[in-house]
Amino acid sequence: MMVQVTAPPVRLPRYKRAVSPPPMQLTARDVRILSAASDMRFLTREQVQELLFSPSTASYCKRRLALLYHNAYLDRIYVPALNSFGSTKAIYTLATKGASVVARDRKIDERELDWRARHNDRELYFMRHTLAINDFRIAVTLAAQERGLAVSWTDERALKRREMKDYVDDPKHQGRQLVVVPDGYFTVEQGRHKSAFAVEIDRATVEEKPFKEKVRAYGEWKVTGTYERRYAIKSLRVLWVIADVTRDSTRLERIKRWTEAEGGRSLFWFAMLDDISPQTIIEAPVWQVAGRDGRYPLLTGGETWSGGTLQPDTSSPFPRGSAPG
Repeated sequence: MMVQVTAPPVRLPRYKRAVSPPPMQLTARDVRILSAASDMRFLTREQVQELLFSPSTASYCKRRLALLYHNAYLDRIYVPALNSFGSTKAIYTLATKGASVVARDRKIDERELDWRARHNDRELYFMRHTLAINDFRIAVTLAAQERGLAVSWTDERALKRREMKDYVDDPKHQGRQLVVVPDGYFTVEQGRHKSAFAVEIDRATVEEKPFKEKVRAYGEWKVTGTYERRYAIKSLRVLWVIADVTRDSTRLERIKRWTEAEGGRSLFWFAMLDDISPQTIIEAPVWQVAGRDGRYPLLTGGETWSGGTLQPDTSSPFPRGSAPG
């Protein structure tokens, strides 16, 4: 009697590509992974898993990412973990071979894809900032999918282009202009009802004076009609999401006070990134609002999520409809 012996799987190197990578057949989900890397630039395994896999398939997600990396569809960057002693964390980015796949899937020329290999070479602060944006974006995307809402997201790369920037007069300094460039902008739509949001990820690096300038910029952007002319919609909330409290454990309360000191009211909403998930971001009371006490769901009061229907925002962003400052 012959006994068949199965060779153990080859252990792939962690910090460099395998010289002879295991063969793979690209699946539809692999293409979605590459597309997400193109759109979001930097992704952790946990983010990819949350976005495209079920909780029970963590090992399969890890295997597909390893195959995509060793077959040169993705690049992998190791950075120090924030709260692990001396360990490193893998960050996945699109590689040139993967960019070609995404371009073919979208039926566009590769030169039209908003990606270049040099985009992967970023400092650690920028990567962590982008990962925080992506945590928020993934929560919005999944929450909308679960509720049958349509989401449209404009990322920081697009918003930083010259033609997308808006300049407004600083109400406190005559002759001076302020620029408005959110970290992200998205709309949530159901039928005829649409709500719009500008996102600011706060990692406690902006001091009081420039922070208040941002508040004034957003206030002028809204009340002067500059925002509405840009996006052809009246609805707007500015969402400040606190992603790092290691520098300042009271950061949310601090920037809420700074906002209120500039006259900011219901235009400005605040939440901790740790409190945000697909289950909480829309309907759970995790948000604080300038000028109000308590905590609120994102789409209740103003925009409401009532009986499964999204209703328009009719509230004034500032007292008596005036600009901050």
